[in-house]
Amino acid sequence: MIEQFYAHPHHAQHLRRGPLEPYLNGYAQRLSELGYSRPLARQKLRLVSDLSRWLERKVLPVEAFDEEQVREFFGARWRRRHRSSVDPSTLSLLLRQLRQTNVIPAVVVRALESPMDRVEQHYTRFLTEERGLAQSTLENYLSIVRRFLGHRFGSGRLRLSALRSHNVSEFILGGLAEFSSKRVQLATSALRSFLGHLYQTGQLASNLAAAVPTVACRPHAGLPQSLDREEVERLLNGCDQGRPVGRRDYAVLLLLARLGLRAGEVVQLRLEDINWGAGELRVCGKSARIDRLPLPPDVGRALAGYLKQGRPQCSSRRVFIRSKAPRQGFSGSAAIDGIVDRARTRAQLDPGHRGAHLLRHSLATCMLRGGASLTQIGEVLRHQLPQTTEIYAKVDLLALRRLAQPWPGGSR
Repeated sequence: MIEQFYAHPHHAQHLRRGPLEPYLNGYAQRLSELGYSRPLARQKLRLVSDLSRWLERKVLPVEAFDEEQVREFFGARWRRRHRSSVDPSTLSLLLRQLRQTNVIPAVVVRALESPMDRVEQHYTRFLTEERGLAQSTLENYLSIVRRFLGHRFGSGRLRLSALRSHNVSEFILGGLAEFSSKRVQLATSALRSFLGHLYQTGQLASNLAAAVPTVACRPHAGLPQSLDREEVERLLNGCDQGRPVGRRDYAVLLLLARLGLRAGEVVQLRLEDINWGAGELRVCGKSARIDRLPLPPDVGRALAGYLKQGRPQCSSRRVFIRSKAPRQGFSGSAAIDGIVDRARTRAQLDPGHRGAHLLRHSLATCMLRGGASLTQIGEVLRHQLPQTTEIYAKVDLLALRRLAQPWPGGSR
């Protein structure tokens, strides 16, 4: 009921106008589930009420309501200088609510508007169905493909059969000039994949993937930045566990520090992934790999404390929920990186490396200094290739000193 957001029920009566009036209660209930405060919920309800009156003046039934009407409605508000109340997220939520309850029809997929759309659709299907790439990798590959085709054809006609090897070289030398070496490596991998796909599907007469140069790869050129055990504890102890956000952040940081989880793995954790009876945690890692990890007692206590006293009530099955409305899981890894960076700032630590991977590196480095082998570290971090773990050999200074040869002509 919309009255739940008002001190006096009669204050909400002016909202009940127009073709959207029968659906206001359902929308208000959804706002409540997502944890919106009273002031923000009232603001959203006023916008929906204004939209309802606008539909009434236009003599439009609710069944005709879609994204096109949203754009026209906001355009009218912009012209009347009601710019502060142009909030697309409010009406996006309304559209989803009406479609989920079958009040308005589902989104009709329109015909592809350009050859680029068709190329992206076919390549996306190839990456997901045949290669099984993760969504983040898929998006990275598609951004490189768009950049490459835009560099070659601009706004002109897209003719894939006209691609030549020199177009590939020109793009790498010119179109990627501002990229880091790691980003250039990603770009060349994406190009080989895309050009190989075009050849396999008959859209290219020759396989231009061979024309993509190899970028020098020095995976162990630098030292992995890390914190020592005392610094990790300082970072953890900086969380205010008397507050819900502090309990959440403490549990997130413990998962990173004790189990070496990646940021994306923490984001995707669901309530059913915690097996309290067996003391296990199910983790969905890279390439859709599923691992079952033991749940250390301190991590289990932190998770239980957050779930009992910190996690907001909501319909999401994600373990970790945003502290502010809408109450739902994090949208991506950047949120976990932010939690680590804020904790690092509180602890006054500046290791030269930021984000969630700092704690993964720290776990590996502490294990190595504690006597663990590279094989054991690779098993804990769930590396698929032994070469991935080799970078940590560079921080084992004691073992490296044993390998060092005396300097010729040095002191006797």
